[in-house]
Amino acid sequence: MNKVIIDTDIGGDIDDVLAIALAIRSPEIQIEGITTVGIQSDRRAKIASGLLQVNNLGHIPIAAGASIPLCGKWNYEEYPNQYGEEMKDLPYHSDLDGADLMIRAVNESPGEITLIAIGAMTNLAIAITRSPEFCSKVKEIILMGGEYNSHYRECNIVSDPEAADIVFRSGIPITAAGLEVCLSLISDTDATIDTLIGTGTEQSQFLAKLVKRWKAVGLNRPIIMFDAIPFGILIKRSMVSTENKLVHVETKGDHTRGMTYCMKPHFGEVPQYEPNIQVCIEVNHEALMELFAERTLQS
Repeated sequence: MNKVIIDTDIGGDIDDVLAIALAIRSPEIQIEGITTVGIQSDRRAKIASGLLQVNNLGHIPIAAGASIPLCGKWNYEEYPNQYGEEMKDLPYHSDLDGADLMIRAVNESPGEITLIAIGAMTNLAIAITRSPEFCSKVKEIILMGGEYNSHYRECNIVSDPEAADIVFRSGIPITAAGLEVCLSLISDTDATIDTLIGTGTEQSQFLAKLVKRWKAVGLNRPIIMFDAIPFGILIKRSMVSTENKLVHVETKGDHTRGMTYCMKPHFGEVPQYEPNIQVCIEVNHEALMELFAERTLQS
């Protein structure tokens, strides 16, 4: 059983709530708490609360975390388009902010908590800087973020590059799924809605409503399950292959701020630092999407 805290910008892209639903229906995963990050993080917490309520998991603590990045303003962060006014009275049981919920969890279970990061890493960075013992007590971080084969400013990194830099330099064991290994995790939007409606459970009806709201904002693409990979790794590690790489986060360049940079020596140069990230280089997309369909869409 893998104990996790899920740190998410749920409510923007639809894959967050669908991936968390996968985690809820996975016996390999025990959710110890959910923290939200991004514009209107309190509304994001309400969406997470709704998902837990329809699964009779209202006892799991949820904390609304950072609503602004460490520096400046959000660059690519989306408003929580899946929020509806019917959610305004949904409870979430935590008097802590996102960082403090993480700190409390790792203090109560040192060496046992995996942090799943599927949004900007602001809450993680605050926890690292707020608690000197935090890094030594976290089991690992598994995240979706970055791009490791080319130069691209992926959303979860560019939303708060300074926070990502703190996390990547923390010394905590990190496994990262970059954008390049996510793009084949496709689910047709209309077919997903139809399947969820046809399943007929309380969770599936809730998810169908959220997918419809996401579709209504006009994104002309299918659902891409970026955020399923960290949960897939926990469920079955052999679902991915990784390579240990030295990764930096660019925080200053006019054109490169928010990019992840991997050192690739061509002439025998010795990197100044040791590799710090296990980067996913291959994912069994078919197996992961079958798992997603079985556990999330059809249950």
